[in-house]
Amino acid sequence: MPRPDFDFRDLMDQIRNGSEEAAWDLVDRYGERVRRAVRRSLNHQLRSKFDSMDFVQLVWSSLFRTRKQLTRFDQPDELAAFLVTMARNKVGMEVRRRLSTEKYNVNKEQSLEERRAEVRMDAVDPQPPPIEVAIARERWHRIVENQPEHYRKIVELRLRGNTYQEIADELGIAESTARRVLQRLSRESVV
Repeated sequence: MPRPDFDFRDLMDQIRNGSEEAAWDLVDRYGERVRRAVRRSLNHQLRSKFDSMDFVQLVWSSLFRTRKQLTRFDQPDELAAFLVTMARNKVGMEVRRRLSTEKYNVNKEQSLEERRAEVRMDAVDPQPPPIEVAIARERWHRIVENQPEHYRKIVELRLRGNTYQEIADELGIAESTARRVLQRLSRESVV
């Protein structure tokens, strides 16, 4: 019966020489450890975004891309520790990227319903469109054309955006008078 460390060294040599069968043997032997390391390291917020096998595949891809580094491992436990550390690092990099960068931060993600509500709120402009303003001004001008001068002045100041109090102060009338005139003219425009 061959010694376990001899079997390990032989496996490493075969992988370095490009043996696909040896590579699959390595994946079979250490795959579950790598997967467990990924699962333990993967943040709960990211579990819906990533399958743990994505990270496991990244670990194996990195390892097999640089097969020459396998010469540094003399014992199976050394390789296992290296693979677990690599898995944690790959998950950690993605966790940092997804939780602390502005572009990919999952904490700033919104559900589709939240986004739709936000878009609807953005779509409602607090200001009427210019055409509606123009129509309203034209309507007010028609209403006030046969009214006394001080009525026209009240309407003009209100259309400029003055408050009732500002209109009253400027024209030397009571605020209630300014309100009453505009209400009366508004009722007349409906009829």
